[in-house]
Amino acid sequence: MLVQSIRLLLLSLSVFYNVKCSSAQFQYNFTNIYAPTPAPLPFPKCVAADIPCLRRGLRTFFFLMEAGHMGMKPVDPAIINSVVVAMPEQGVSILLRNINVTGAKWTKLADRILNPFGTKSSVKFLSDLHVTGELTMSMAQLTTPFIATITMDMQEVESNITYTLSGQSNFNNDDYFIIGPERIAVRNSRIPTFFLQPDTEDTRIIELVLQTNQSILDHLANEVVVALMRNVVDNFRIFSSRVPIKHYYQYMQTNL
Repeated sequence: MLVQSIRLLLLSLSVFYNVKCSSAQFQYNFTNIYAPTPAPLPFPKCVAADIPCLRRGLRTFFFLMEAGHMGMKPVDPAIINSVVVAMPEQGVSILLRNINVTGAKWTKLADRILNPFGTKSSVKFLSDLHVTGELTMSMAQLTTPFIATITMDMQEVESNITYTLSGQSNFNNDDYFIIGPERIAVRNSRIPTFFLQPDTEDTRIIELVLQTNQSILDHLANEVVVALMRNVVDNFRIFSSRVPIKHYYQYMQTNL
């Protein structure tokens, strides 16, 4: 009798344990299946003509870039492999390598033009940038290049980016912007300031060339900004292809 009672007790405990585990497993699976999808970070919903609102949205976007959100690449600092400037009429070419650019996250929105799909839209940025890199200058009449490390500062440099905009919808009828190939035009409101090191004969020759031919310095700075802004536009493409327009933009339905 005692043995039967013990067996009955053990059987009851076993049944209770299995029921509890099954309930826990069911609750776990239920939670996973029906867990809500995390909402995107809040953006102000702007219209094309509301520049102050768009500026607030740009700040949020750069914050997301810095966090690497959705696979976007941080751009401050931005690491650029190289840019080349060739001035055949002056017999000078310059290679700038291992470029480090800071200040991009404080880029300001100057203007925004949103046109109907299939036509050109544009955005204009103003940036204050600090640039360092390894500079190699070659001259047509010489076989040995001149080498130095350069530091440049650019203030209120203007980037005008034009592109073709289109749209697409997914199975949930969410609309997305699709950004086509871009064209980037850069204008410096003032010639960048620069500093060369170390103090060698090479740096003195490079400094003389850059001081007497400031268009070379201007072209070099522009190429750096173009490379930087291409990275920014690539991040815009990633973001706009994954986040529905309704989360950050008010748009006319007739544009879609």
